[in-house]
Amino acid sequence: MEFIKPGLTIDFIGRRQLFFGLSATVVLIALISVAVLGFNRGIDFKGGTKIVVAFKPDAEVKRSELRQVLNDFVTKETGKSDAGQIEVQDFSAGSGASGDRKDFLLLTELTSLVNDAKKKELIGKLQAEFPGAQVDVAKEGEDRFFIVLKEEAKIIETYAKIDALFKAAGYPKFKRSSDMQRQIEVNNFRALQMFQDEEGDVADDVIKQREANAAAQMEKELSKRSDERYSVTIEEFKTKLEAVMKVKYGEKFIAVQSSTSVSPSVAGNMLNQGLVAILYALLGIVIYITMRFDVRYAPGAIVALTHDVLIVVGCFSIAQIKFTMPIIAAVLTIAGYSINDTIVVFDRIRETITKYPRAPMPAVINHAISNTLSRTILTSVTTLLAVLSIFFLGGGLIRDFAFAMCVGVVVGTYSSIFVASPLFLTLHQTFEKRKEEASAADGTLART
Repeated sequence: MEFIKPGLTIDFIGRRQLFFGLSATVVLIALISVAVLGFNRGIDFKGGTKIVVAFKPDAEVKRSELRQVLNDFVTKETGKSDAGQIEVQDFSAGSGASGDRKDFLLLTELTSLVNDAKKKELIGKLQAEFPGAQVDVAKEGEDRFFIVLKEEAKIIETYAKIDALFKAAGYPKFKRSSDMQRQIEVNNFRALQMFQDEEGDVADDVIKQREANAAAQMEKELSKRSDERYSVTIEEFKTKLEAVMKVKYGEKFIAVQSSTSVSPSVAGNMLNQGLVAILYALLGIVIYITMRFDVRYAPGAIVALTHDVLIVVGCFSIAQIKFTMPIIAAVLTIAGYSINDTIVVFDRIRETITKYPRAPMPAVINHAISNTLSRTILTSVTTLLAVLSIFFLGGGLIRDFAFAMCVGVVVGTYSSIFVASPLFLTLHQTFEKRKEEASAADGTLART
């Protein structure tokens, strides 16, 4: 299939100044937007909590209804009129795909229901209960306390003291563990895995019996062991949300399957690491282009890639669409897509130079781009149709990913033709001019 007739050559290079001006204007707008408006950072980069809730498989639960329930819960607990970012996604493709339950992923900016004053109070009580102990609070956003005793103490006795202290403080739901307990759990898990590997297909009741035996053995071992390192995680968020869900949905609701919090500082580090990943990807592409072609091709490729990335992130800044981890993945995908188009054009330029060594370089580039134009249009249109279908039919984060890809496909195709190739011509002409000046200088010296 060919959209462009064979032999037809379009003068792309003759209009390069116009396209350079257009690209510079769009990139400048993107940079100003990022500097002034910044990004509407999602929970991945802002901090928050991800909760998986499970319902019975026949329960009719609407995402809009769940979103309202979570919104009301957060505003009530925080005392604020604005609950901030709230997201609800169908999560049944995971562990609930077997049909035994229906899962939803809830996302909120709220990371803790235990304020700093209460945490400080609990630290004081723990240090009073365990003189000389070092007590720290997790920085990841969870309500987790790390306790390092001055010397080892019986695990069961220490657990009893921790249980009494937190229940008296008004936190009936929490998890406590020690380094020794975690090690025993790992050993039991490995033993169970070895048993299944050696026995092959094992009946479920046999596996359950083995697990019960392992749990009983762990309790027996803990009663004899001592440790100095303990951790306690308050499940206040999970407990209160479960109570709200049970009141709202009754028997339809099963339980909160998991709850994971990320603090704003950790989320900020994730954003920085994502941007660094993009820079590393661009650097790797530059090295690849330099090795595959030569140094004259690399600047055009890297400017085109930077051009594409800046326009995509600029669109997210201007539209204030949530900037999340999947968008970083989309930007990296766009970089790969764009460089693929650029390499196709560069390959054809190199082939044309070999075939017509005396032809003017602008004509060579126009010929190469025109010859690959049918392929470029076909690839771009089919890719665009796929991401447009995801954009219009998808929802949640996948729709934002598709939006990034839609913008990226368009600007990636544009930059391969109107940015990378003209920049190669500019650099080629600069090299040739310097070569001529050097030859002229050598000739002058030879005559003198």
